[in-house]
Amino acid sequence: MAAPAATSAPVPPWSNSQDDYELHDVIGMGATAVVFRAFCKPRQEKCAIKRINLEKWNTSMEELLKEIQAMSSCNHENVVTYYTSFVVHDELWLVLKLLEGGSLLDVIKHKMKVTNCKNGVFDEATIATVLKEVLKGLEYFHSNGQIHRDIKAGNILLGEDGTVQIADFGVSAWLATGRDMSRQKVRHTFVGTPCWMAPEVMEQDHGYDFKADIWSFGITAIEMATGTAPYHKYPPMKVLMLTLQKDPPTLDTGAEDKEQYKAYGKTFRKMIIDCLQKDPTKRPTATELLKHPFYKKAKDRKYLTHTLVAIGPSLETRAHKASKRQPGTSGRLHRTVTGEWVWSEEEEERAEDQPASDEEPADEHRPMNELQRADSSASEDEKDDHFEQRPVSGGLSEDMPEVINLVLRMRNARRELNDIRFEYITGKDTAEGIAAELVGAGLVDGADSAAIAANLDKLIASYHVEPKPEGGPCKAVTFHLNSADPSQPFDDKALIGFAQISIVD
Repeated sequence: MAAPAATSAPVPPWSNSQDDYELHDVIGMGATAVVFRAFCKPRQEKCAIKRINLEKWNTSMEELLKEIQAMSSCNHENVVTYYTSFVVHDELWLVLKLLEGGSLLDVIKHKMKVTNCKNGVFDEATIATVLKEVLKGLEYFHSNGQIHRDIKAGNILLGEDGTVQIADFGVSAWLATGRDMSRQKVRHTFVGTPCWMAPEVMEQDHGYDFKADIWSFGITAIEMATGTAPYHKYPPMKVLMLTLQKDPPTLDTGAEDKEQYKAYGKTFRKMIIDCLQKDPTKRPTATELLKHPFYKKAKDRKYLTHTLVAIGPSLETRAHKASKRQPGTSGRLHRTVTGEWVWSEEEEERAEDQPASDEEPADEHRPMNELQRADSSASEDEKDDHFEQRPVSGGLSEDMPEVINLVLRMRNARRELNDIRFEYITGKDTAEGIAAELVGAGLVDGADSAAIAANLDKLIASYHVEPKPEGGPCKAVTFHLNSADPSQPFDDKALIGFAQISIVD
């Protein structure tokens, strides 16, 4: 009688216990999260663990469940795989598929640093291959009634085998229930990174739908060719104004001369123009874009292992850079868990990637209140006559000005709590100027401008008072909003009809 065939032991499910994971290098860091390369011991399998600080996210369990639902419901080869999640002390641990090639942005930065990319970063075949894979992921998102809302090179990850996957579901949202696309809805949240943000998202007028991702996709196509997004020299507020007031950007926006990117052909340029239509109804869908002639240039994943993965920074290099970062120190408006009012979570490694210079470095992730310096350093033909600079109180002193990090917490029109993070530079900023910026960006109601300015002034004055009062200076102030609905019961603890400004250490 023949012996029974040996059967392999079943692979255990992904564990929800901290003890079952070994954390290795830090491979990414943002304002509220740290990403580790990790190893699941029961499965003997590598993974990535994103540890999210729940206290910094200041969110409800309901919102967290929405984010986890968005990730767990996705099952596509071009969308990062979510395995499981669990809470460890004051952190949410998300266990995800590890893509050791890093992000597309990592490769772009590395290539621009070590080679001459003046006439273009990647060839058309590489760009077409990557973008075709991204489009497949977007087609999947949109067909399931989801919109990503933050498509850019930094959120496109690469596997060692040339796999291309869309990451960062932190701002993804449901447009419809399941696959019932007949119930199309529009979003009214101010979400995305400014240089990649669609005009209809900025305007906050009639709302927006999945076509906002197509605009961001077009900007990402430019990013892959030139190395940066259009208007990357400007701070967020001016990016908004340029995007809304000027014609859509092209491959040549910001180029040194008209011949700089002549290597890129008509089909690529036409594809970008199709994506960057200001009227979202004129933009193609992801499905339609996949049929564009440009994607006939696309090759297979093996091609990407040579043109992208092999030339990118090693995992050890990325881990070394990430370990030197400090989360939340860049002074931008940060993303909240509800996805409201964001600029960018990326940290810029200026000290490593750029030589020392007397000029103020400019990049697409500048905080709002650096507007004056960036605008004054621009050439005359770069300046926008219709853009008003906000007033500055005094000038910069010879010494480094003090930077105070603050958070304005208030409810939006849907009564969801949101955090708006910004910085106050002493000797340069005014409370009135910052309040005007927030109103101008559509982040707060104009009726609340005076209250915000008065209480910000009060908080800053308390912070600077000498001698310090017993127990230290005031770190937060709660105040009534003039725009509050009088029919709703006010609650200063739950911030219903109230807002709070806090100093963040």
